[in-house]
Amino acid sequence: MLLLNAVAIVLLTLLGAAGEALGMDRLLKSNTVKRRVHSLFRQGCHYYDAIPNMSELTLRPLMERFVSLIAENKVTDAIFRVV
Repeated sequence: MLLLNAVAIVLLTLLGAAGEALGMDRLLKSNTVKRRVHSLFRQGCHYYDAIPNMSELTLRPLMERFVSLIAENKVTDAIFRVV
């Protein structure tokens, strides 16, 4: 059960990093703040909740960046290839 929880946290954090890399984090904070307001994990949770209602124009780049982030890290790539 703990392994499943750890995998979920890693995936949501990577999803948050993908959204931040695409600049989607600007929609989660007020326009006067220049620093990160939400953690990558929290951003990932938000994006995951929004996936069913996202347009394809928004979802496709997010998923492409998410996959590339997984592939960039040798450890996550090796783990998720097994799964």
